[in-house]
Amino acid sequence: MGATTLLFTMVVQLLLLLLSISAHEAAHAWVADRCGDGTARLLGRVSLNPLRHLDPFGSVLLPLLLAGLPWVSAALQVPVFGWGRPPLVLVKNLRRPYWNALAVSAAGPAVNLALASLATVGVGFAAAALGADARKAALAVLLYQVDDGTARLGGFPVMFTLVRLATINAFLAAFNLLPLPPLDGGQIALQTLPADWAARLAGLRPYGLIIGMALAMLWVVPVLVIPFHLVLLLVINYS
Repeated sequence: MGATTLLFTMVVQLLLLLLSISAHEAAHAWVADRCGDGTARLLGRVSLNPLRHLDPFGSVLLPLLLAGLPWVSAALQVPVFGWGRPPLVLVKNLRRPYWNALAVSAAGPAVNLALASLATVGVGFAAAALGADARKAALAVLLYQVDDGTARLGGFPVMFTLVRLATINAFLAAFNLLPLPPLDGGQIALQTLPADWAARLAGLRPYGLIIGMALAMLWVVPVLVIPFHLVLLLVINYS
C-alpha cells in the first residue's frame, strides 16, 4: 500500500471511528436526559464533539495501532474499532429506573446499527451511480484487499468511506452488545439475569474490556458480524 493510500485510509478510519464513538456515547446521554436524568447533559456529553468522549486507550491508542498497521486489521478481519468514556447516568433519577436504564444501555448500539444501515444504503446508491470500478473498490475494502491498484479505481474514496462507516459501526454494535460489564450488553445482562448470575457476572467488570478486546481480536466478534457483511456484499454486487 502506497504512502498516500495508507495516510488516506488511516485518517478516514480514525475520523469515522471518532464520529461513531461520539454518536454512541451521546445517544446514551441523550436518552438518559429524556428519561429524567440530566447529569450527562449537564456534563456536556450530549455532543458529537469527540473530545467530550475520549478514552485514552480505547479512543486513541488502540485505533491508532489498528489504523497504522493495516495488515493487522486485514489478518484479523476487523475494522478499526475502540470505545469511548461512558457518560455518568444516575439510575435513581430516571423516571422508570428499570426500563429507562435498559433503554439507556441499548441506545448506543442502536445508534451504531442505524449508522451502519444508513451507510449500507449509501453504498448501494453510490455503487449504482459510479459503476463497475466502484463496485470493485467497495468489494476490495470489504475484504481488506486495498492496495495501490484498488486506490486508483473510480469512486474509491467514496466507497472506502461508506463501506468503512458501515463495517465500523456494525462491529461497534456487536462489540458493545457482548454480555460483559462494563459494555452495554453486560449492563443489560446485569439487569435482566437472575440475581445470583448477575452477581457472578458483575465480578468480571474489572476485566470486561480486556476480555471483550480479546474476543474482538480472536474472531468471536467478527463472526457475529458475518451476517451484516453478507448483506453488504449483496448490496455491492447487485446495486
